[in-house]
Amino acid sequence: MATAGGPQDPHVEQEGRPSNHLAKVEARLREDPTRFEFFQAVRLLDRIFAFRETPGRFAHPDQEAVRFKAHNSIPFPASQIQQVEWPEGEPPRMTVNFMGLTGPAGVLPLAFTEFLIDRIRSKDRSMAEFFDVFNHRLISLFYQAWEKYRFPLAYERGADDAFTAALRALIGIGTPGLENRQQVPDEALLFYTGLLGPLPRSAEALRGMLADYFGVPVEVEQFVGAWYPLGQEDQCQFDSGNVMSESLGLGAVAGDEVWDPQARVRVVIGPLTREEYLRFLPTGSAYPKLCALTRFFSDETEFEAQLVLKREEVPPCGLGAEDADAPLLGWVTWMKSTPEFGRDPGDTIVPLR
Repeated sequence: MATAGGPQDPHVEQEGRPSNHLAKVEARLREDPTRFEFFQAVRLLDRIFAFRETPGRFAHPDQEAVRFKAHNSIPFPASQIQQVEWPEGEPPRMTVNFMGLTGPAGVLPLAFTEFLIDRIRSKDRSMAEFFDVFNHRLISLFYQAWEKYRFPLAYERGADDAFTAALRALIGIGTPGLENRQQVPDEALLFYTGLLGPLPRSAEALRGMLADYFGVPVEVEQFVGAWYPLGQEDQCQFDSGNVMSESLGLGAVAGDEVWDPQARVRVVIGPLTREEYLRFLPTGSAYPKLCALTRFFSDETEFEAQLVLKREEVPPCGLGAEDADAPLLGWVTWMKSTPEFGRDPGDTIVPLR
């Protein structure tokens, strides 16, 4: 559960108890905390008790996910964590060996540790608990210093972190009005910031992004030509006063269409299985996402997709078939006289708008 106003952590239930995803890890932490490295243990407690505050912020210690104590002992410690206590209705209490005012790595003279050990043996913990007020804050700030530049930690809590905001700005969705407007989740676009951020964007970046997102072979063909119709005012007309359309070598065109050798970019997808092939057709679930990704990659370029089906997946053309076996003229219709098709058919080309 994130801070107020943020999205809820999917691994933590609404009432504040850990989901099954973390329950097994919590059981291991309860059983033997000495096997855990300090930072990872605190990270887990922060996830398990996500309804509490992260240690080291500006909340009251009783509202934080864990309370820290120093182990008052002289022998060399065997682990970073000495023990974790789990009081009912309160934050867990973690006793550490590596940091504190007193203890194995204490900054105060050894006499203070010996004095506290003697008082604890006499069942007087008042001075130790007084020192732990400072130990808790020191260890909490130490954890914050470790966490500060580990950006996944802020993201996994579901909070609005500065690093995610920077990634959004790099790819052009940094303002609230531009968030969550695509057919694909914003998190997917953020994952490809390294490909989407640098300008101008390359064909290899597009190929890598689409191949990784959909998990299928992808190639990108540039400079795919196409015929474009000419408006009446641009067609060759004599004595019209349009000097360009009447001048050979300048603007005179025979006919009402013109060939543009760099009209569009073709995304070749495949060879695909039949199930994958149907998903990329305009009636399939992957087609809107493909359109959204290519349009986001470059809204000034015209794209088309060429779908290539594996030869062993080519279906027979059966009239009257229904559902997935129904022949779709121009998309899923091939005439074959033998079970084996001689090539991987790539006849289907659909525009991406």
